[in-house]
Amino acid sequence: MTKYTIKKVFEKAFPTNIWKIEIDTLQSLIAVETRDQESTVASFLAFDFAGNCLMSPCKADGKEWTLDSVQDGHLVLKRIGEHTPIQEGIQIIRIRDNEVVFNSYEFVLLDVYHGFVHARHRSISSGESIVVNLVTGTYAPASDQQFDYAPNKLQYPIPYPKQPKFLQDEGLTGPLWLSKCGENYLWCYHQEHNGQFDLILSTSDLNQLLDKQVILQQMDKMIPQPYFQIGNQIFFMSYNKQEIVSYLV
Repeated sequence: MTKYTIKKVFEKAFPTNIWKIEIDTLQSLIAVETRDQESTVASFLAFDFAGNCLMSPCKADGKEWTLDSVQDGHLVLKRIGEHTPIQEGIQIIRIRDNEVVFNSYEFVLLDVYHGFVHARHRSISSGESIVVNLVTGTYAPASDQQFDYAPNKLQYPIPYPKQPKFLQDEGLTGPLWLSKCGENYLWCYHQEHNGQFDLILSTSDLNQLLDKQVILQQMDKMIPQPYFQIGNQIFFMSYNKQEIVSYLV
């Protein structure tokens, strides 16, 4: 039965609240944006799926910068405006040495595709646009570029309306979430104890529970979206949004 055991991979704490998490499923990278509570200026860092830190925290040079994506060992940042969701400003930062390979206040980010950023000049609302190579930071007209998104293996659990018989003695509170891992099933739910909530992750086959773990304990409220999944690895963000915990199932 040991092959069905839920095993913790890492538990990673952050000094301030997590604002954004972006995933590169091809290179198994996680990028995180946190923000200083007083200045609201963002810091960015990246680590692999084993929890190993791959870059020292990189602080933005203004509170308008936010994380857009991570791909090919690079962070892509964009600028947001006070009255608009996005304004001109793109940065591409190489994770291994925090080197800025592209920095411009002339272009507005349109989207990130496999290997490049698609952007337009701030003075042009439509028509000609450019592509910026993520690795080199060089750019060229977008007219001949093929636009393909990077493959994404990210999964989220779905609400499941009916309790299986083997969960009926678990004392579930609130919704029950379900996802699949190989031939087995993952069940995630809350249990209430004295007005506080524990988050539970269980594995099963079609007929019985195989293992279960208490993931988060003594929370004041239930978590609305409990985890995301990449293959057989599960990622949770803590109730206070200052910690990421990961398990293999």
